[in-house]
Amino acid sequence: MKRNNKILNGYIEGYYGRLLTWKDRHRIILSLKKNKMNFYFYAPKEDEKHRLNWRSNYKTQWIKNFKKFCNFANKNYVKIIVGISPGFSFNFSEILNFNSNNKMTKDLKTLHQKFQYFLESGANEVALLFDDLPNNFEEKYNLSISEGFAHATLANRLSYLLKKTIFVVPRIYSDQLIYEDKYYLSDFKKQIYKKIICFYSGKNIVSKSINNNTIQKVSKILSPNFVIWDNFYSNDYCPRRIFLGPYISRARIENIMINPTGLIETDLLILDIVKATKDSPKPFEDWEKVLDKYNVPKQFLYICDYFLKPDFGDNPTLNKASISKKFIISLDYLIWNWKSPLSREWYPFLLGLKQDIKIFTNEFNSERIVKTQTKALANYLINN
Repeated sequence: MKRNNKILNGYIEGYYGRLLTWKDRHRIILSLKKNKMNFYFYAPKEDEKHRLNWRSNYKTQWIKNFKKFCNFANKNYVKIIVGISPGFSFNFSEILNFNSNNKMTKDLKTLHQKFQYFLESGANEVALLFDDLPNNFEEKYNLSISEGFAHATLANRLSYLLKKTIFVVPRIYSDQLIYEDKYYLSDFKKQIYKKIICFYSGKNIVSKSINNNTIQKVSKILSPNFVIWDNFYSNDYCPRRIFLGPYISRARIENIMINPTGLIETDLLILDIVKATKDSPKPFEDWEKVLDKYNVPKQFLYICDYFLKPDFGDNPTLNKASISKKFIISLDYLIWNWKSPLSREWYPFLLGLKQDIKIFTNEFNSERIVKTQTKALANYLINN
């Protein structure tokens, strides 16, 4: 799938738990330009007006900052997608009452006006998101239409009213979720306009690989017009961990966007890693070069196995913990001697690893466990 004859790639601000500043977003734009990436997708879960209170309008100062952001992005050849996630409270009974003569019902009108305002304020594209909704559509709405049909129809009508192709994230956005509603994707696919661009994550929410088989399958079950939403570096589902390794098993996949951490220094590093390693024949060598450019101490290479990549799949393998004297010395150096904006972001993860090792090697007594762990985990560790 290409947009205006360009490959679609870039950065998704789509995670839980963190919200970038406007200054941070400007820095991301410059990194995207440098790395020849062309889209920034604004859809942060922590923006209450994106999801929880989607009907509310943004304040004047936010709009001023947003307009400056869009202007800055466009000057640097990066396009802005703005998303709204209305699924928790949208009145889907309106889908049955929509009047083709543009007499919009209440929620549809609110959504259309908000999208239109984003576009008038400088956004290039808009997106409708249905990800991470509870699997209760039938009992909540008791309608004669299915959830997949309702979501696709809402996307179609917004596209029609805006007179432009939009993006959409379906509720079933990876194979891993199909069990929740085996008819959702087929109903969605039958109804969705072919020009609408869908996001999908592949086999899993955090997929081990994205390859030609993935592309063919998504084209078959969802739409040939789609972009991969990649959670390879995302850590909002495991906030005590962080993934910093080379971007592997995605070679020659063109339309793919990264949903990373929300830690600005780390995300700038990740964008450079993605560019340097995605299609590289020697990804680990090129990865080390990026780390060196960011002045990450060589000691990190001795502990990096704990930070390379997520544990993929439905039944991840439990690998044996390997702890040598050199490992401990390197970890201590990184915790206590390395000082930089990047080290400050990594400190909780490095110290957390150190504490986990102390527990694993029985060097923490009960008092130390109680002081450093949550009450629930401390009870489990001490009693077991």
